[in-house]
Amino acid sequence: MWRSISLLGILIASPAIGWCDTVQFTVNTTNIGTLIQGPGDVDLFSSGLNGTVLAGQSLSLDLVLSDDVLARLFLIDPGTFGIGLIIHTNAGTFPGFAGPTTGHLLAPNGNQFGGTQVAGGAAGNDGTFDVGLVSFTSSNLAGAQIFDIGGVNFDTSFPDTGFVITDAQLRLSLNSADRVEFGTAQQLPEPSTSGLTLVGALVIALIAWCSRRKLLSINVP
Repeated sequence: MWRSISLLGILIASPAIGWCDTVQFTVNTTNIGTLIQGPGDVDLFSSGLNGTVLAGQSLSLDLVLSDDVLARLFLIDPGTFGIGLIIHTNAGTFPGFAGPTTGHLLAPNGNQFGGTQVAGGAAGNDGTFDVGLVSFTSSNLAGAQIFDIGGVNFDTSFPDTGFVITDAQLRLSLNSADRVEFGTAQQLPEPSTSGLTLVGALVIALIAWCSRRKLLSINVP
């Protein structure tokens, strides 16, 4: 009986064990429907892991956008895009490193989108540690350059250092040619429409350029 009570106490003291495999991140309403241009980082935050003790626990974390919001990504070169999880703790120094980690993007329906990657990791003397995906390729994303995601999944393990999580940060890193737009499925136009609009604009520009060249060639003696 005492062993059962002790086990219950351990589970209560380590809230990340056996729960919180889905963490929701809120997008600021001012960013809904706004096309955000790189270069730079877009940071979202969640308190869903707050109070969790770092006890070496293994987790499969689905990091998703709350309120059915999606992120539409415009990636000219997927190799320049990165997405990662930064964990803030009360350590005040190096909190330890996450264990071996893999991850993949999540489609709007929650299923896996693209291939699974081995994630990188780091830790800082400010009490943070992080994991991230930075090995995207066109083949990894089935050739898509414009697509929607609902979040990202990481299969990882936390350090076993006893520090406590105080905040979680989801970071999208964009290159100068990359863009992201947040919104629900109803708020975002069809990706194919966006692609056709871009193609249409290029065709119009090309026709105008060719016409101008033709006009110049006629007027030149």
